[in-house]
Amino acid sequence: DIGMSIVDVTNPSSPVEVVQIPNVNNLWKEIKVFKHYAYVTTEGGGGLQIVDLRNLPGTNLPYHNYTGDGAINGQLNTIHSLHVDTAAQKVYLYGSNLFNGAAVALDLSVDPYNPTYLGHYGNVYVHDGYVDNDTIFAAHIYNGYFTEANVSNLASPNVLATQTTTTSFTHNTWLSDDHRYCFTTDENTNSYLTCYDVSDPGNIQETDKIQSQNPNSGSIVHNTHILHNWAVTSWYRDGFVITDITRPNNLVNVGWYDTYTSGSGNGFNGAWGVYPFLPSGTIVVSNIEDGLWVFTPNYVRACYLEGTIRDSICNTPLSGVTVTIGTVNVSDVTNAGGVFATGTAVPGTYNVTFSKPGYQNYVINNVTFSPGVVDTFNIKMFSSTAVALNGNLSNSSTSSAIAGAQVILTSPNNTYNYVTDVNGDYSSCNVVADGYDYGIGAWGYWGMCGTDSIYNGHSTQSFQLAPGYQDDFTFDLGWTVTNSSGLTTGAWVRGEPQGTTYNNPGDANPEYDVNNDCFDKCYVTGNTGTSSSDDDVDNGSTTLKSPPFDVTSYTEPWIHYSRWFFNAGGSGNPNDSLIIRLTNGTTTVTVETVTASTPGMSSWVNKAFRISDYMTPSANMRLLVYTADVNPGHLVEAGFDNFYILDSVTSGIHTPPAAVSGVNVYPNPFTGATQVSYTLKNAPSANSFMTVTDVTGRVVFTQQLVDQNGTIQLGSDLADGIYFVRVTDGAEASEAVRLVKTH
Repeated sequence: DIGMSIVDVTNPSSPVEVVQIPNVNNLWKEIKVFKHYAYVTTEGGGGLQIVDLRNLPGTNLPYHNYTGDGAINGQLNTIHSLHVDTAAQKVYLYGSNLFNGAAVALDLSVDPYNPTYLGHYGNVYVHDGYVDNDTIFAAHIYNGYFTEANVSNLASPNVLATQTTTTSFTHNTWLSDDHRYCFTTDENTNSYLTCYDVSDPGNIQETDKIQSQNPNSGSIVHNTHILHNWAVTSWYRDGFVITDITRPNNLVNVGWYDTYTSGSGNGFNGAWGVYPFLPSGTIVVSNIEDGLWVFTPNYVRACYLEGTIRDSICNTPLSGVTVTIGTVNVSDVTNAGGVFATGTAVPGTYNVTFSKPGYQNYVINNVTFSPGVVDTFNIKMFSSTAVALNGNLSNSSTSSAIAGAQVILTSPNNTYNYVTDVNGDYSSCNVVADGYDYGIGAWGYWGMCGTDSIYNGHSTQSFQLAPGYQDDFTFDLGWTVTNSSGLTTGAWVRGEPQGTTYNNPGDANPEYDVNNDCFDKCYVTGNTGTSSSDDDVDNGSTTLKSPPFDVTSYTEPWIHYSRWFFNAGGSGNPNDSLIIRLTNGTTTVTVETVTASTPGMSSWVNKAFRISDYMTPSANMRLLVYTADVNPGHLVEAGFDNFYILDSVTSGIHTPPAAVSGVNVYPNPFTGATQVSYTLKNAPSANSFMTVTDVTGRVVFTQQLVDQNGTIQLGSDLADGIYFVRVTDGAEASEAVRLVKTH
């Protein structure tokens, strides 16, 4: 059997195994010590193993397994991890087979060898956690957050705060010595050690985050422990890292050792656990492949570089400035407030360079870096091409200002984000002259995107949005996500989709969003990894819910959307589904159910339905997009994009046709003109037409079709705005394709 090994590391260069305590044959175990007792968890079953260590270094060590008493008598079996609250003399068991994996508390104050059950905290799975004096920081890995709660009364715990962590897969937590800061790790690819100021539970703030010595390599962080002013953290394929946390707003890695010699990157190999609390200072690391590694560390202080960077003309903070420390190749990028904070473990004299596309480099020569010393520079950078931008956004129907709309300008070198004020205005005094892609969005309006060059003499923008409902998820316009308590991975997330592979690249999670909408974002279920089993929907359900929409002014409203579904693998035939529902706040109906047998799996499928076919249109409607992994488990991925609502009476929208094969537009968006290609399933008739309407349904272009397949150029006479093109053949019409013309 694989059990707990006790190793004498008094001589770090010559460790000696004293004894192994037998346990179930399961690789994953965790150990914590209270007084002279060791508590061992395992996911292999058998409950909590308790070992009396008082006879060390002798090998006669009594042990037994605790499987519960009182209300849980004999019921405790599997346990993932644990933590001892030494102040309150309790041990907390995490991820057990009881109470959905919630934290289970045992009393150690009377007889640590025979603990007694006290109760449990909540009913939500806790993967790991830190408890001190009855305050728990519980890591809810599958929910992506930690909770801070007073658990002195387990029957009525007082939840003080809930905090989502950096990459939403909260693995462990640990407090600083002064209990002002909580450090967390997220056990997924390209994750971080993150510090939060928890001194005010009502206003938790992230102070800084940091990756391993190989940033952006894909490496996965596991557990962190805080020893005075250092975080000692296991990083799987990157070994273990020592981080100076003296300045919580400026975390600096000051030492590391890679115990995995086959490279960095994504994967669960190498350093699983690290322990820095031996009185001698010796650090031990449990390596997955080859056992125990023993180190004698030399803790050093970081040399700090901090400051703020502003534009020299208008004094506004500059984000996106790269700050590089000479030959040590340490760098940082300024945040939205123009603030940077970095450092190095290597004292010396270096040149510091500040760079940003469109700005002249700023170099400070011969900066002396000393341990524990903060070098502060507040500088201003000059751009010879920066211009003052002024923009305005208004309603195309009423010309009234649109407040709270989001605007993005992006080029390969710079990105600017704005939110319009009460007058519909947005401005910036230092936009670097360049060609930009722009996007504009607000709930209750049709979004807009295109290209624009900004330079002296051309630095004023004025746009109008048409009232209506459309969202291609360029922006967060208020859709919400609700997950079932059992969901472990695969919650709905907005972003640029990262394709995962089952049989072919991008056939599970999509590689791209829908063609011909703005930018490259959509909603997908989970968005990490490369294999179809990475971050798919597992062990529960996830629901995407739209903001409310009012369609009482429409004559015959139709909802349009594009959806993606993938369901394969697992045990037996795939049995999962993607369900689209519509609700008016009191009644909810299903409008589409997609399964593995529904045509179009692993592709974007455009759909439309008439609201009145399901319920009376109302002023408080929402669309719900639901998917789940049900027993027995299979691979499940879903996507959702390009939501919009049209009035069929004015726009001529009909049920998806049998006579029209398809309509394609390129380019789209376009500036001068665009090409519309079409295919009819049969030879054209006297009633075959291509028609273009604006968002009000007004026909702005029509042409009879004389060929079964053809291409028509259009748009040169159209004003900037949003249009819809469709091909009709008698009573049947194609799905509307949205056109966007820009200047």
